[in-house]
Amino acid sequence: MEYDQNQLEILMHKVALTLGSNLEGLLFQQKNILENHLNNLMTDHNGQADSITPDEIIGAYEIATIHNGHPSYFLCGWEEKIN
Repeated sequence: MEYDQNQLEILMHKVALTLGSNLEGLLFQQKNILENHLNNLMTDHNGQADSITPDEIIGAYEIATIHNGHPSYFLCGWEEKIN
C-alpha cells in the first residue's frame, strides 16, 4: 500500500518521539520486524498516522525486540566486569 508522504513524516516523528534513543543499535532483523509492524499499523489505521497511539508504537517496538532483546541489554554490567 502506498502512503501519503505527509502521513509517513507524521509517523516517523511519532516513532522518534515515542522511542527516542531506543531506536539506536537495533539489529537488522529487529529493524525489519519493527518496520513491518509499523506498516501493519498504517494499514490498520487506513494510512492515517495521526490516529496511531504511542502505546501502539511501543507495542510494535516490544514485538521487534522481545525475542532477541535490545543489543544494549547484553552489555549491561559488562564494562564493570572487565575492569
